[in-house]
Amino acid sequence: MKQFDPSVIDFDNPSALFRFEDWVKGLIGGRLYYDPYFETRGGFRGDEEVLDFGCGGGVSTCCIAAKLTQGGRVTGVDISSYFTAKAQKRLEDYSYARVLRGEITDLALPQQSFDLISIIHVIHDIVKEKRAETVQALAGVLRPQGRLWIWEPTPQSHGMPAEEVRRIMAEAGLREVSTETEGSSFKGIFEK
Repeated sequence: MKQFDPSVIDFDNPSALFRFEDWVKGLIGGRLYYDPYFETRGGFRGDEEVLDFGCGGGVSTCCIAAKLTQGGRVTGVDISSYFTAKAQKRLEDYSYARVLRGEITDLALPQQSFDLISIIHVIHDIVKEKRAETVQALAGVLRPQGRLWIWEPTPQSHGMPAEEVRRIMAEAGLREVSTETEGSSFKGIFEK
């Protein structure tokens, strides 16, 4: 089987399939996909500073924002100009939500500024040589005892092995709290 090569994806000019997926997620993704996932991770207190890394069109970021009812704030980060524009539009009603476009390694976010980082189907889309550096940068903006939730596909055709996720998290100084591999996905909670 051919191994997935993320370097061939043009995130600023997404394929019709990526655009369609975002549209479907916008219609039903919150209720059927993101909300149940967040609940199985432990949910939100409502006052957290949350980073939604690889926020795409902002559907997951909207779900997070709706749960931050006790003074929390959410920052969505993505490299795609197409998807960050979509995310900004979706988040217009949330004054405590913002979207930043760029590489996490270049954004100069304040160190130790987030209580929680959410990563859903993103790391596998980063070229293999930059994954560890990316996770190191994410660990840097996470507060001590902060948590990182990750959900990655594991198929070789479009994903990454669970062992690689565990390894790069450990190398970044993140301790595994809980993980599960079900079907073709890996879900984990890591703590700084």
